[in-house]
Amino acid sequence: GVVGFSQAIMIDLRKDGIKVTTIMPGSVATEFGGHIPSDKDAWKIQPEDIGQIVSDLIKMPARTLPSKVEVRPSMPA
Repeated sequence: GVVGFSQAIMIDLRKDGIKVTTIMPGSVATEFGGHIPSDKDAWKIQPEDIGQIVSDLIKMPARTLPSKVEVRPSMPA
């Protein structure tokens, strides 16, 4: 549902110069749900990795619109 909604917004707003990208991360080492990241989470994507993706998307040329970015840990447990 979120992907479909995001794509609909992307299609509607791109004519106005507004970019919408859906970032779909795999396992991320966060404190979501009260979880405290530990060494056991070293294989997970780190929050700063997602931040780097957001930064890279912002720097994309105006002529480019990545609609979806799917990210997975490179070495899952």
